[in-house]
Amino acid sequence: MSNALTDFMVHINDDLYPGERRLLEDDLRVGGCVVSAHIPDRLPHLMLVVYDSECTRARDILGQVRNMGVHASML
Repeated sequence: MSNALTDFMVHINDDLYPGERRLLEDDLRVGGCVVSAHIPDRLPHLMLVVYDSECTRARDILGQVRNMGVHASML
C-alpha cells in the first residue's frame, strides 16, 4: 500500500437498512484500493471512504456506489 491515502464523504440519498449499509461498505473494500468505508449508525446518509489515491479516484468509487443501485453524491 502506498502513502497516498485520501478520504472523502459520500452522501447516500436512499434509506438503506443496516444490512444494506454493511454490504455496501464491504463491497467497496474488495479490490484493495479502498482502505476503509464506514457509514455510522447515527448518520446513515453519510459514508466516509479512505482510499489509496495511487490506485483509484474518488469519482470511480462513487461510480461503484452508483453501480450498486445506490443514489449517492460526493461531498
